[in-house]
Amino acid sequence: MLHPKTRLAWISDEVGYGVLATEDIPRGTILWALDPLDRVLSPADVKRLDPALWPILETYTYVTGRGDRILCWDHGRFMNHSCEPVSLSPGVDFELAVRDIRAGEEITCDYGSLNLEHDLNCLCGSPICRGVIRASDFEALAPSWDARLQAAVVHATEVSQPLLPFVKDAEQLARWAAHPAELPSALRHRYPIRDVIAGAPRLNDRIA
Repeated sequence: MLHPKTRLAWISDEVGYGVLATEDIPRGTILWALDPLDRVLSPADVKRLDPALWPILETYTYVTGRGDRILCWDHGRFMNHSCEPVSLSPGVDFELAVRDIRAGEEITCDYGSLNLEHDLNCLCGSPICRGVIRASDFEALAPSWDARLQAAVVHATEVSQPLLPFVKDAEQLARWAAHPAELPSALRHRYPIRDVIAGAPRLNDRIA
């Protein structure tokens, strides 16, 4: 489930839809949490699907550290990539705002953390844009993601958390806020096998 102070919006012809904040959202806020309505597809589930559905899965799902695919039921599946993301996930099933987000600002994540099967061309426009988002970015960038997450989680108990009821590790949030070094690393989400959909055709690179 995505934070309620968000809406779906058309960003550009190049990027398509994205997610905007409708009000200011402070650093340390849980922006997304896995909830019971999200579809969790195991590798066996995926193999049972008609291959015609695989391109849809590649576009709108991400792969967890367990190798499952998550298809968000709400507009969380339209969150775009940025090389300077405002939303990152520690090694648990939620994402945090790693800086203050202003009303009207796009909420972005880093696709390098989603266990990509193919490289993606990037048009995020950031001064530090990587140009191409690669599966290998996960290990290279995880230390910097962890540092940003630890700096953000210390504020988690100071801000409103409407998604807290959906967080499986909710009882741990106060401890992580007090002891940020104990926050699980984003590397927990790393899944080592790139071709999760066995035999899936290689599609043209998508624009991130």
